[in-house]
Amino acid sequence: MPKYKESGVDFSSIGRFRNAIIGELTYKGSKYKRAANIGHYSGLVSYQGGYIAIHTDNVGTKTIMALEYGYFDQLGYDLVGMNVNDIVCIGAEPMAMVDYIAGSILDQKSGEKLGKSINDASKEAGIPVVGGETASVPDLIRGIDVSGTVVGRLEKGKEITGRNIREGDRIIGLPSNGIHSNGFSLIRKIYERKKELLEEDFGGSPLWLSLMKGTRIYSKPIYKISQEFDIHGISHITGGGVRNLLRLKEARFKLNYPEIPALFRKVMDDGGISDREAFEVFNMGIGMMIVVSKKEEDDVIQELRKLDPADIGTVGEGTGVSVENHGVRYSSYY
Repeated sequence: MPKYKESGVDFSSIGRFRNAIIGELTYKGSKYKRAANIGHYSGLVSYQGGYIAIHTDNVGTKTIMALEYGYFDQLGYDLVGMNVNDIVCIGAEPMAMVDYIAGSILDQKSGEKLGKSINDASKEAGIPVVGGETASVPDLIRGIDVSGTVVGRLEKGKEITGRNIREGDRIIGLPSNGIHSNGFSLIRKIYERKKELLEEDFGGSPLWLSLMKGTRIYSKPIYKISQEFDIHGISHITGGGVRNLLRLKEARFKLNYPEIPALFRKVMDDGGISDREAFEVFNMGIGMMIVVSKKEEDDVIQELRKLDPADIGTVGEGTGVSVENHGVRYSSYY
């Protein structure tokens, strides 16, 4: 039974490294000042009575599988989605992106496929890609790293940080459309000696193609509800799984998940992955969670009806996050 740590991803080590860097970032600026604590889904800089929001992210090791199969057709959705879905969690409206693509394999055909998918995803998100950087660094990266940075705007007083989350709030879940862009170090570990399984039919196409489906982009409808309702918290469920809720506030998040999609069950069965491991690595079928008051829950669900929202939990007394119907509980993000 492979573990995420055995695949090279050690959350506790990452947490210590991350916190060590953050601890040294004491300069908050002079003319344009840092306006939020580092560690949320987006950074904020004070500007003309409001804020500029900035976030950066990458596709991750999913690009290794893209190289193996020559399939760059949906990586743009991972690049754009990982960025805009995060920045909107703080209530910001995405404005524009730049990309950074570096590696040792930078051929024209791959570039065309990747560029088209980035353009298609940026159209869906409603933001232009205004530039970036492409670097050939074969001694540094053996493969390709697809990264980007998104900039957004946020009115003062519209920040969604999680501080307003309180006992009795409800948690609304929005379905993912697959694995998205997290957990691929573990996925590759599972199938490194079972590559034939990746070619097996899964819903009418090879399993690897289902795994490569691009990240769902939620930013437009999420931003809309952030302007119309008193949203207490928004969490993009990425690396860390359901523990991402703990980035919002030290509260007790009690979840009851809908039926786990077949793709996740397939990966779990093939790898002998436990529920506890799976819920802290994958989105498990829920890509975004929104915390609202019980009073506004029905209206928010109605506004998001095209995304098939569902009431998946509540905020209770205490701390930690649990998936009650799967018997797992976590006390911290890292």
